[in-house]
Amino acid sequence: MKFHPVYRANRPLSMLAAAAALVSFSACSSSDDTRAEQAQSADVVPSTTASPTTTDTPPTTTVLPTTTVPEATTVPPTTAAPADDEPPQAPTGVVCLGVGGGSGEVLLAFDAPSDPTDIETIRVYVDEGSGFQRVVKTTIDGAPASMGSVWDLDTTDPTTWSMGIYPVPTFAEIGIAVTFGDAAGNESGWYPITVTPTFGSCS
Repeated sequence: MKFHPVYRANRPLSMLAAAAALVSFSACSSSDDTRAEQAQSADVVPSTTASPTTTDTPPTTTVLPTTTVPEATTVPPTTAAPADDEPPQAPTGVVCLGVGGGSGEVLLAFDAPSDPTDIETIRVYVDEGSGFQRVVKTTIDGAPASMGSVWDLDTTDPTTWSMGIYPVPTFAEIGIAVTFGDAAGNESGWYPITVTPTFGSCS
């Protein structure tokens, strides 16, 4: 049997063409895969470009230090004026000037205080033998007496003050005492005298 010469000559060319086509397809496929991987890699955002999580939390240096909190201020206590516990000086030179127009009315005089502005009240006490009892309490401005009766009160003289008081028992020996009082309620001592009021005089 004889083979045609053209057939034998063309067979090797067909195999070479097929091999070349396979290589070309492999190269194209490999190139396409490379481009796909590169495109997929380009779509992925690198992790280094993500925002740092530390920016969501304020820096700790922005918190005010505790030393900047103002301390509570304390108001110093007000210094109160010292209480007035010093009584006025006792009136001196107490005398009975006489008896008034009726029974039991006695006129008294005594030395004016050295500081009249410190005196608010005048008190008169009488002792009938059982101890001194207050019979008069009046202010030096001439206001009505809060106890007993007072008339002809004179506190304008710089040396001698005088006043009439009622009631005072007469025709019997009695003790009479006069005191000064200040606005704080302090009361002076006294220098009592002993008299026997009668009509027109004190013996």
